[in-house]
Amino acid sequence: MTVVGRVESLWRYPVKSMRGEEIKQSFLGFSGVYGDRLYAFHDTSAPEGFPFLTGREQERMLLYQPRFRQPGHTAGPPNLAEAENTEPGMTPVYATAADLTVDIETPSGEVLAIDDPALITRLSEGTEAAHVLSLLRSDRSFTDCRPVSIFSIQTVQQIGDELGFVLDKRRFRANIYADLTSMSGFAENAFHGRRLQIGGEARDRSHRP
Repeated sequence: MTVVGRVESLWRYPVKSMRGEEIKQSFLGFSGVYGDRLYAFHDTSAPEGFPFLTGREQERMLLYQPRFRQPGHTAGPPNLAEAENTEPGMTPVYATAADLTVDIETPSGEVLAIDDPALITRLSEGTEAAHVLSLLRSDRSFTDCRPVSIFSIQTVQQIGDELGFVLDKRRFRANIYADLTSMSGFAENAFHGRRLQIGGEARDRSHRP
């Protein structure tokens, strides 16, 4: 086995298109990082194949900070020991909705429960009337494509160099930021079709989007 780099940081996003949180460890299963993108907001004016409100339509959404009310339940599934010993691809048992309840800090500092109607009111501000929003929840992450995303900090640096300004890596909303010190930007493209081991347990066969 060849070491190609190290995990620079690990992130999850409890609510699609809101700010993420850096975490120290997590369980990776069939649906991705445990607790990642559990919630999203359905937008009636969005395309049928991608029916979500995102930061593209409501830029201030990216300033909303979700936090799990009971963080002790978010490191892994209740059946962690069993889940770690099942075949890859098996779906773990998720904690109850109550254990994975999320509170949202708005840009003004107001804290609202994820299911508080006032949150939809705040998110609707400044959008057209056609944007009728409703809350969605799923144990399987509301990801755009694959359940786990990996992005190298070397690629962040190269894109910034080409654009002529410093980029914040968080704009790419990856789950795993990798430090591929001996490689240049976009080196992770070579991982397509290869098998990666991340940490002691996680294994991934990378695919093109």
